[in-house]
Amino acid sequence: MGDQFQLTLKNESDQPGLTFAVYTVIDEVTNSTETFPIAWQTKRINKGNKVTFKWTLDYSLMFSSQGAEAGAIWTENGSIDVRDTSKRHNSALLDYDGDYLFTYNVGAHPVREGYVYLDATAQVPRFTPEAGPSVALAIAVGDEGTPKPAVAGNSGINLEHAFAIHPTYYIQAGQVEQGQMADLTTTTSMQKVVFAPGVFEAYWTLTEDNTWVHS
Repeated sequence: MGDQFQLTLKNESDQPGLTFAVYTVIDEVTNSTETFPIAWQTKRINKGNKVTFKWTLDYSLMFSSQGAEAGAIWTENGSIDVRDTSKRHNSALLDYDGDYLFTYNVGAHPVREGYVYLDATAQVPRFTPEAGPSVALAIAVGDEGTPKPAVAGNSGINLEHAFAIHPTYYIQAGQVEQGQMADLTTTTSMQKVVFAPGVFEAYWTLTEDNTWVHS
């Protein structure tokens, strides 16, 4: 398990019923025409209260029998742990025999620090918006290190995906649900959060005039 990050968010806004959400964006998911950051960690917070989100940079790959699209709730159907520095565990194979099946795809891709891979076989059904498949990169959250999906994209027959695991973080307060996918090209209310090298804690406040302030 890697270093634990902590992000504390405090609510000083007069706007009622706000849910605070953390999103991650990664630089690259090859062979997915669109990728959508997922409301990866969320909590409803009343004025004057705060929440601390925790995570470690431990990764899993997931799949779902649904399409990925902005506004929809992405729901995992299966997952497998991956490590970019492991020849045995840096890539996964998504197969289908009447149901989806995840296995390690040992030796299919060279070890490349910062990248993990997912390959779909010829047996995987062709993509449809209703039934997918879609795939996601998950990052471990909380003290228990539970993987939760962070970025999703669509997949399909014979596709190969490479995930660049260098996450950038964004925060948002609004009407959002856990697992809801967003389109950053049309969303203007997100605040970028940067952790300097060697820094693992950050504190942000949503002020009375609904602006984010970094403490």
